[in-house]
Amino acid sequence: MPVSEPDASQPDRSLDAAFWPQSFQPYLSDALDQRPAGSAGKSGACKLTFAAARSGKTRLQRSLVSHPFHLTRPWYLDPALPGMAVVYVQTPAGGLIQGDRATLQFNLGDTAQVHITNQAAEKIHSMTANCALQSVSFVLGAEAYAEYCPEPVILFPRARFGQHLRVQLGRKATFFFSEIFLIRGDMTQEPFEALSTSLTVMDAAGALRMREHGVALPLQQRLTGPGVLDRYHVWGQAVLVGRSVTESWAQEIQGEIQEESFPDTVLVAGTTVLPGEYGVCMKVAGTQVPAVRRVLRRAWQGLRLRHLGVPAPDLPK
Repeated sequence: MPVSEPDASQPDRSLDAAFWPQSFQPYLSDALDQRPAGSAGKSGACKLTFAAARSGKTRLQRSLVSHPFHLTRPWYLDPALPGMAVVYVQTPAGGLIQGDRATLQFNLGDTAQVHITNQAAEKIHSMTANCALQSVSFVLGAEAYAEYCPEPVILFPRARFGQHLRVQLGRKATFFFSEIFLIRGDMTQEPFEALSTSLTVMDAAGALRMREHGVALPLQQRLTGPGVLDRYHVWGQAVLVGRSVTESWAQEIQGEIQEESFPDTVLVAGTTVLPGEYGVCMKVAGTQVPAVRRVLRRAWQGLRLRHLGVPAPDLPK
C-alpha cells in the first residue's frame, strides 16, 4: 500500500530556534568559528518510508539518507514477528559535535511493523560554541506498530544537546520508545552544559495525547540535589503509547522490575499509566548502565507480552 511522504516544502520546525525553551536559546544563537550551524556537512538526514506487503512483511519503500547517517537494509530478526522490519541506523561519524543538526523521519503505512535502533551509543562531544540538535519524528498509519530503541546517549563534559521526538499515531496504531542518557564519568567531574529533551504524541484525530519536556543546565543548577538526579548519573525511560491500558499494567510491570536483583548497583524506578489510559510510562535512574538497560528491557518485555502477546527479541549489536 503506498505511503504518502511528508511535504518536503514544510521545514522541520523543531530545528528552529523558536521551538526551544528560553533557557536553551543562548546556545542556539552562539556563533561558530567555522561553518554555520546546520550548513553543508553539519546537517544530516535519515528519512525512511515503510509499507506492509501482502505477504505480511514490512518493506522499506523509500529512503533518503545523508551524512552523518548510514543505513543497512532491513533485517527480519524477530522470530515472534517475522514480518517486522528491523532497521539499524548507523552514524560512522563518531558522534554529534557543535553546530550539528540531525533529522530522522520514519513513516509507516497501515499495519506496518518496524523496529528502529542504532549500532552503538551516540556520543555528544564537548563543545565551546553553539550546540547539537536532533529531531526525530514518526508517522504511523492505521494499526501500525513501531519500536524506537536507540542505544544510550553519552553526554561528554561541556556537551550541549537538544532532542525532540514527535509521534503522529494513526487509528489503532501503537508506538514503543526507550532511551538512556548518561554522563561520561561521575557526578563529581565536569558535567555536560545543557540538555533539552521533549516528546510529543498526537492521536489520529490530531489531539495531543502526551507531551513531556525537560531541561537540565548543570552549570546553573547542580544535578546532585534532591528532586534532580541525586547520586545517579544514568537515567532513562520506556513508553508505550496508543493502546488503552489499565492501572494493573503499571502495577504488574513495576512488580516484575522489583523482583530483579541488582547487586552492587543503586537505582530507582517507577511506572505509571498515561492520562486517559492511553499507554504506560516507566522511568529509571541508576549508577550503572547495564542495570538501567536491564530494567528498560524488562519493561519492554512486559509491555510487548501484554500488547502483542510475544516476547522481546535479542537483537545483535
